[in-house]
Amino acid sequence: MYSLNWNQVPETENLPNNFRTAMAGKEMGINRVRWVHPTTLPAHVHDDAEQAVLVIEGIIKFTIGHESLTLGVGDVAVIPRGVVHGGESVVGEAVFVEIFAPLRLENLLGFLGDAFVAPGSS
Repeated sequence: MYSLNWNQVPETENLPNNFRTAMAGKEMGINRVRWVHPTTLPAHVHDDAEQAVLVIEGIIKFTIGHESLTLGVGDVAVIPRGVVHGGESVVGEAVFVEIFAPLRLENLLGFLGDAFVAPGSS
């Protein structure tokens, strides 16, 4: 199968008001993330993957390293491996797509491990 609709995949709530629908290929993962205000993504780091974020609805605040950004529809941010990042909702609801390369198994439904890695612990 080479195609699937987001609505065919379960959405999970990973943090309060932070919902994710995850899909994957063999070498990359793609998630649709929905934040309902108020939500906060604590600062963390991925030593195992580069991440890209593409906002498709609403506005989010994101911090990458020491840079604070406000991202709206059409904005793309790239987070290199090993760079601390986090974010928060601004108002209402926001939806963004995040892509990880390589694939992060932690994002897949049913993963039986520690899905959140605090800064400096991986």
